[in-house]
Amino acid sequence: MRMKKTLLITFLGLFCFLQAFSQDKKPFVTLDNLQLNTRADFTFDYHFGHDTVAPSTDHGFAGKYLVVALDGTIGSKFSYHLRQRINTPNIGFANTFFQGTDWAYLNWHFTDNVFLSAGKQVVAIGGWEYDSNPIDIYYGTEFWNTVCCYEVGASINFKDNSGKNHLIFQVCNSPFINSAMQSIYAYNLMWYGNFGVFKTAYSVNMIESMPGQFINYISLGNKLQFKGVEMYLDITNRASFEQEQFFGQDITTIFGIGVDIGPKWIVFAKAGYDFNKAQLPNATNPYDTYVEPGKNVNFESLGFEFYPMADRSLRLHLCGSHTNVDGLSKFQANLGLTWKVDLLHAFIKKTKD
Repeated sequence: MRMKKTLLITFLGLFCFLQAFSQDKKPFVTLDNLQLNTRADFTFDYHFGHDTVAPSTDHGFAGKYLVVALDGTIGSKFSYHLRQRINTPNIGFANTFFQGTDWAYLNWHFTDNVFLSAGKQVVAIGGWEYDSNPIDIYYGTEFWNTVCCYEVGASINFKDNSGKNHLIFQVCNSPFINSAMQSIYAYNLMWYGNFGVFKTAYSVNMIESMPGQFINYISLGNKLQFKGVEMYLDITNRASFEQEQFFGQDITTIFGIGVDIGPKWIVFAKAGYDFNKAQLPNATNPYDTYVEPGKNVNFESLGFEFYPMADRSLRLHLCGSHTNVDGLSKFQANLGLTWKVDLLHAFIKKTKD
């Protein structure tokens, strides 16, 4: 806790110092976004049981997220971006404060079309479920639940003048690292396309699980957006070059749809399927450790979101999901509250008042 307070005070002090020494009418350092997001749920699980195992239930309240995010600029060529989880660290190998940092990176804009990004970043893997803010996911695929998606690295970004294409080439620590200085990396090529109602989040990834041993991802995220309707279809193929059949053996697919039913309500549905038959179960040297060999998981979800406030900063959700994991079934009901606070505008309004 003392470390968190010290970092916050240091940041605010540096920010004020740079502002004071600005030589232009426009501040040298700007703070364009400052948000606090939190979510708490009540979850009820019913396990159907099998053979000699009787049905069982689990339930309880849990705080899911407490996140601070801030963004701004430094001069005319740099921008900074930070998202910090306060409540719990991310999956990783060390229980440190920085482990709970989703991202902390600088962008260096060479031109309007090219910029370099460096720091802790999202590992550039395609798909719209993967690309979603975790606070907005009520039930995810096996891959989404297990992948380590934030690592330190650097990327070069290209955007065309039309704004329709954004290419990213990224080199970062491998998501499979479990100790410092492990010398394994991920090489990622990502394409975001924006063609009106149709949008893409495609990637090709070469990810080291051990030095010199790679697994390839080909991830195709497809989204359609109409007025009041959004739907997406993600397909990800994972494969080692050592397996006999490269395609169709280790797959995650997701379909999701959300429909506005008035200014305050959204109804949504989602279905996902993960399987890995590239190797036999309990393989001694698994190619994929996120969706393990022999794994077979499918789920279906249906739910509602209710926004009582016009700015949609407050959200209530109710979601019911059925899952089958290797032949074992479970039903989950999830009722929760999400609050997204725009601290920057709230502070500006307060000072004006």
